[in-house]
Amino acid sequence: MTWNQDRDYPKAIIHVDGDAFFAACEVAKNPSLRGKPVVTGQDRGIVSAASYEAKRLGIERGIPLRDVHKICPEAIILHSDYETYQLFSRRMYAIVRRYTPFVEEYGIDECFGDITGLKGVHKGSYEDILRRIKQDLQDELDITFSVGLGPNKVLAKLGSNYNKPDGFTAIAKNNTRPYLIEKSVRKIWGIGPNTATFLEMHGMRTAYEFAQKEKWWVMEHVSKPYVAIWEELNGEHVLPLVTDKKDSYQSLQRTRTFIPSRDPLYLRSELSKNIESACQKARRYHVTATGMTLFLKSQDFRYHQVEIRLTKASNVPHELIAIAEQYFNQIYRKGTLYRTTGVTLTGLRGTDQAQLTLFEPVEVAAKASALYDHVDQLSARFGTSTIYLASSHTAIQRRAAAAPPTETRMALPFLGEVS
Repeated sequence: MTWNQDRDYPKAIIHVDGDAFFAACEVAKNPSLRGKPVVTGQDRGIVSAASYEAKRLGIERGIPLRDVHKICPEAIILHSDYETYQLFSRRMYAIVRRYTPFVEEYGIDECFGDITGLKGVHKGSYEDILRRIKQDLQDELDITFSVGLGPNKVLAKLGSNYNKPDGFTAIAKNNTRPYLIEKSVRKIWGIGPNTATFLEMHGMRTAYEFAQKEKWWVMEHVSKPYVAIWEELNGEHVLPLVTDKKDSYQSLQRTRTFIPSRDPLYLRSELSKNIESACQKARRYHVTATGMTLFLKSQDFRYHQVEIRLTKASNVPHELIAIAEQYFNQIYRKGTLYRTTGVTLTGLRGTDQAQLTLFEPVEVAAKASALYDHVDQLSARFGTSTIYLASSHTAIQRRAAAAPPTETRMALPFLGEVS
């Protein structure tokens, strides 16, 4: 068994993928929804996620909500609760890290892991280890996960998508043909529609046909990322896991999509909350911004934005909100229906590089720094909306009113947690 495992998995890479993740989180929060067609996205006007019961009836991500009840009159449409989805996501990563420290947080509902050489530690085969991970995830989060095992990332991800939902697929290095021969080249992770069309024009409609192509042809006709995918389809380990925590940024963005509104007071308040959230993240990573971009997106998906160069680097929200207020009328058109607000902090530099302006007393900056240190501590302990600026109040109130009633979700433990 050990010899076969080492031959079939010279590297043992896993991929974990939550099934209909956002909708599944809603069902885990409220088990009375189990077995029903659940849809999230009421706050956006389009389907963000759909349970498998809804998908089987023809409800797909991205369709307008006005069409959902035409397709399925009994569909249950909910607001997206991203705070809870992030909480489930962090717990998913933590469970996988019990089995390996080498985890790539690829998306809110998925991750890669490297379990190479850990058979002795966990006293089982690679398949055994992955089955235990899958079981722990489902027992503790009350969500089903589809998982894949392979000698690299491309084959592991192919495995997790092979038999959804609640799937388990192990693809050994020397047994890829059965899985590749029926998989469209368009369904391979990393291959976009333009490249897929190009490959199809040259007679490669399946992943197997692409994998069987001569290496010289691949290297001559496609760019380096697709050569790497070709190598991984052939069982080689080329793409590394990105396991480092992100601790540096060139820019930071915060956006919010909501039920469309033309109310300027509400839109200002949403921008205020965007700025507060972006500044909080900037402080977490000890950076300040030298520029800021504000935007409003209208119901017809047109962007109205303004770029602002700051006179001094800052991560202090009340300073940036005051500046944003001066520019608001440059992006707002009276009577226009808006669906999204956003702010991007740009030109980031370390806080040790920040300089005071000539007329700013040192004690003023010190007081602001101390104030937001306390705000960040309270937010970390009690939640991001525990304390906020008055300019964000309208947005906070409307978000709270729009959210479904919960059983104090942050206070109650999920299945498998100790209160």
